[in-house]
Amino acid sequence: VTCFNGLAKTVGQYCSKGQLASVQGRIHYTQWEDKDGVTRYGTEILADKVDFLSRGNGTGDENDNQDAPEID
Repeated sequence: VTCFNGLAKTVGQYCSKGQLASVQGRIHYTQWEDKDGVTRYGTEILADKVDFLSRGNGTGDENDNQDAPEID
């Protein structure tokens, strides 16, 4: 999943490994040739909206992510 601008900053600030999140966006496919001339393919989700569905592990403080916003 790829996020840009303010969305990326907010996700980086409030989201942590293992946390459940709902992501709405669009699929982006890419194709390229590597240094050996082999054709490679990639797929990513370009996020438009992210909702946090659980609290992150954070610092162990029970207030972690309590003020995390819903992001559009």
